[in-house]
Amino acid sequence: MKTTLKILSIGIALMILITGCKKNQSSNPTEQKSPVDKQKIESVVKYCTSRVLNKVKTTDSIPVDSLTYYLEATSNYVYSIASANGELQKIDSNFFKVQYNNDKVAMTDLSSVYSELIDSVRASFYRIQDRNKNLVVVIAENVGSQNNIISLKVTSIILYGNNQQIGRFDTTDYWKWMGAGSCNGGKCGPYYLQGDPCLDAAKMIQNRVMLRKGLLAGCYLPPFQNLYFTSNQFPNPNFSGTNYNYFYKCFFWNSPSNPATYHSCLMPFEMNRYLELAEYVVYTVDTQPSGGRPDGYSFMSLILNGDLVVGGGLELDWGYIYYGIYVAGGYQSAL
Repeated sequence: MKTTLKILSIGIALMILITGCKKNQSSNPTEQKSPVDKQKIESVVKYCTSRVLNKVKTTDSIPVDSLTYYLEATSNYVYSIASANGELQKIDSNFFKVQYNNDKVAMTDLSSVYSELIDSVRASFYRIQDRNKNLVVVIAENVGSQNNIISLKVTSIILYGNNQQIGRFDTTDYWKWMGAGSCNGGKCGPYYLQGDPCLDAAKMIQNRVMLRKGLLAGCYLPPFQNLYFTSNQFPNPNFSGTNYNYFYKCFFWNSPSNPATYHSCLMPFEMNRYLELAEYVVYTVDTQPSGGRPDGYSFMSLILNGDLVVGGGLELDWGYIYYGIYVAGGYQSAL
């Protein structure tokens, strides 16, 4: 882990350059998107990290509304690896508290919470018993304040597992639509009761999207856009025909109003088609039909769940898509 001296020194630069970098970190999908200045963000971070040997006074501080940006930008520029890929994801959240006065956070307090944050991410990272593992992103959220104490929620996303078998689903990939959350999933059809019961069709597609994720030599920086979605929000732009239970949406949408094709066992050809459609959504700019990616942002991670049941037996996939600002370079230090 980088020294406390390094963490303290970064704060001075943010006090000077933070203008334009205070965008709210809310995960509200309806939040207004602001224009992104990649060069300004990159210059801020690189300028900050270039001052690692400079001493700062213990009275130095940063604005409260820049707190989450500071934590995210520093940890992601130093530790996250945008080129990470893997078959599985681990998502951990931890909570921290930091004191503030007069709408400012002292750098001594901030360096302390930053050290706790990195320690928690490191602990999560090393609990994974796999040689191929990389931190993709750290996301910090201000979840409330009381009596001059800010409560922070910090989420880390780590990818791990075999990343050599990048490809499509094979002829044995019949997967239940739901069951991953209760470990009652696994394969179905001719391969019933086979496969990992803690996986289902949605999680298999999610993991394969991450396995095939494009390689980038850099890191992700805030402000982040976290998009909550259900299948209803993403109709298949190339759909044609009347068989509405096959690829009517970009994610699984299964209506009992079409009884001839109402089913919860996804066959291999469906798994591959939904994989293609999911990738179309996450990589296509949101100004295009069924695109999910905010203009100027890069795709980081997909959390896909197959267990949303609404009135009348309608079955839907739902989840979150995470986007951030891609910046080439970064320290990419090992945790």
